[in-house]
Amino acid sequence: MSRQRSRLPARVTGLVGGGAALGFSAFVHAPWWVYLGVALVALVPAVLPQESEHRRDFYRDYFRHREQMVRIRQGAAEPPGS
Repeated sequence: MSRQRSRLPARVTGLVGGGAALGFSAFVHAPWWVYLGVALVALVPAVLPQESEHRRDFYRDYFRHREQMVRIRQGAAEPPGS
């Protein structure tokens, strides 16, 4: 039960803060890219895992995937028969 309580404030804070920033941006007639940036910043805490082990696993898997994609691209860039 305490785990759900600890995750809720970070998500609620991000969404409420993002909503307030969007409202302020609309008030000052900000460009479209400001809305997009604020929406992304508000959604990141809500989407990423909050537990440290899960966050570690997320980033480990993300960087492992990126390394695999780099190796695949480097292998495709080499001419055949090298």
